[in-house]
Amino acid sequence: MTFPIASEYQSYLGTSNARHPNERARLVVAVGFVWIVFGLFAVGVISTGYIGLLYIFLVILFVVVAEWLFHRLRKAHLLGRAVKVTPDSFPEIYAEIAELRRKLDYHRPVDVYVLDEVDGKMTVTSLLGTRVLLIEGGFAADLQEDGPAALRFMLGNFICWLKARHGRLTLSVIILDHLKLLAYVAPWMLPYWRCSAYTCDQYGYLCAEDLYASLGVIARLTAGKELGPNLSPTGVLEQAYQVSRRPLSRYAELTQSEPHLVNRYVNLVAFAGSLMPADYERFRAGLDEKGRRLLRDLMLQTPHRQSSGPIPASRPDPGER
Repeated sequence: MTFPIASEYQSYLGTSNARHPNERARLVVAVGFVWIVFGLFAVGVISTGYIGLLYIFLVILFVVVAEWLFHRLRKAHLLGRAVKVTPDSFPEIYAEIAELRRKLDYHRPVDVYVLDEVDGKMTVTSLLGTRVLLIEGGFAADLQEDGPAALRFMLGNFICWLKARHGRLTLSVIILDHLKLLAYVAPWMLPYWRCSAYTCDQYGYLCAEDLYASLGVIARLTAGKELGPNLSPTGVLEQAYQVSRRPLSRYAELTQSEPHLVNRYVNLVAFAGSLMPADYERFRAGLDEKGRRLLRDLMLQTPHRQSSGPIPASRPDPGER
């Protein structure tokens, strides 16, 4: 297994260009709300006197210790019923993870396990020094069959998720992760999580260095392993266009912490257009006339046009109006 020593893609890793343009602003809004809530809560607790403050402290301590023990027991359970990724058990996956951690400059220990069934195909948890990445065995095998780029996209995506929790505003990000239930009464916290999902996709693409393979993984998550590889880009773009035009579809996304998969697809294309014009033009060249028209309209709605320079101009096709 070989990796390029350096590439244009790698030069963007770790820079602000690799992040979604709106992520930091939305993080500040979410964090500001959380600290306001904590401030009001602290004032209320202090007004109850030292006894009330002591009770609150003990409750918080109990919750933290209980959750830490739960993750430790879960990790011990995985050691007995799953296969840990090591140089001996899964050398190719282990090598990919080691190289991607080097590329992303993330050196904290991560335990990676392969299971027969995993919700969402891959999941990651990070709490008080316990970091666990679970990979569904069949999903990993399917990605490996598609070539190394597809697996690198998914692994880079989740390693980026871990790194984000140990970068700037670390404490605030961790607090937000453990207050997701609060989002049901404070929906302005949800845009940050959606933007962070876009950022993880963008890092995954830069790690994979292959736009088609990255989009193929999103298509596989959308339609499954049988139909995902045959998914028409024009069909995805048309569906994304419909989502952008229908108020109920847009509202449905506003009420969840994950963006629609079709929006993840479009965002990744727009991101490629802002940093890697050649990849964008190759994708556009593979579309039919309808797909190019839809792509042009969708690009007008993306924040990437203002982040890292304009989207490459789309040359009009004969007969296109």
